[in-house]
Amino acid sequence: MASFQLKIATLERLVFDQEVDMVTLPGTAGEFGVLANHMPMVTSLGLGEIIAKQKGEEFYMAVSGGMAEVQSDSVVVLADQAERAEEIDEKLAESARERAEKIMSEKHGDVESFASAEAELQRSLLRLRVVRKHRTKHPHSMQ
Repeated sequence: MASFQLKIATLERLVFDQEVDMVTLPGTAGEFGVLANHMPMVTSLGLGEIIAKQKGEEFYMAVSGGMAEVQSDSVVVLADQAERAEEIDEKLAESARERAEKIMSEKHGDVESFASAEAELQRSLLRLRVVRKHRTKHPHSMQ
């Protein structure tokens, strides 16, 4: 299978930069996969999971928002936030989820606070899903 370069960056850092065989991205219109020699395109990304595959190994990343530029030999993701699964602290993500749920239950009349807490809840749930999936696939790497 042909491979291509995948780069994922935020304003703060380069999160991922490797040759991959395939990547699945969370587009705002839905999830989509990219293989080498894909038609060039630019698309916005939503809150979701990036799964990169390289010679049978999978890499999981949580991403919230951004853009992706797809070329025949590369994919560049400029994300608002992105974390590799092995970087996510499950206890912190669980605490953030609990905090967001508490705020939502207390501030349901305050639209702005409720919306902010709801967005935080969605990010926390994504981070938990990604870290738990990674732990299941790689049980010894999450020590």
